[in-house]
Amino acid sequence: MNGKPLILIVEHNLHDLELLNSHLGILNFSCICTKQGVRAVMLAQTHQPDLILLDTMLSNSSANQVIDDLKHNSKTATIPIIAVTPLTEVQDDESTKLAGFDDSITKPYDFNQLEVVISRHIQFQNLSIQYYK
Repeated sequence: MNGKPLILIVEHNLHDLELLNSHLGILNFSCICTKQGVRAVMLAQTHQPDLILLDTMLSNSSANQVIDDLKHNSKTATIPIIAVTPLTEVQDDESTKLAGFDDSITKPYDFNQLEVVISRHIQFQNLSIQYYK
């Protein structure tokens, strides 16, 4: 895109979506955003982002269906997917991984934690790409 890592934000709450988009822009990430799971799958296949932040509380399709669609498509199977869960639904690492997520963060957002999680996965993905070249 423009040399910046691309993040797909899938968030059902418009305020949270705008907040994430703004904050990630400040951190020098490019973002594409949607409130819909079906649209998220199409955007991921078209733009192949470096990382996906996926709200587990999607209304039009479940996050599990989105994960299943993404992980079973060769274009999107290796994109890290980070679960965004309400603080009341904190999951342990094991159940998050079993659900198909690569990591998780909670809402309300701790932007320091968010930056650490995103950076860790993007750096790992960049190292993997360099290794296989």
